[in-house]
Amino acid sequence: MAELKRQKERLIALLLVGFLALNYPILSLFSSTAQLFSLPVLYVYLFSIWVLFIVLLAAILEKKERAAPDKSTLPGDSA
Repeated sequence: MAELKRQKERLIALLLVGFLALNYPILSLFSSTAQLFSLPVLYVYLFSIWVLFIVLLAAILEKKERAAPDKSTLPGDSA
């Protein structure tokens, strides 16, 4: 139960950090004519944050699945 609560807290924290990272004051820092890898810096920032958000979300959700053992594969179970 405590692990489920911790997972919910991490998801809420990730949501808040994602919201702040994609909000106006931070985005204005990258709104310039500079380019990185022949792409505008703003685009690189947006796609980097997007990919990072997905990877962190997957890591948080996968941690729960690894922590809970599958009851059907316990030793001593007769099939």
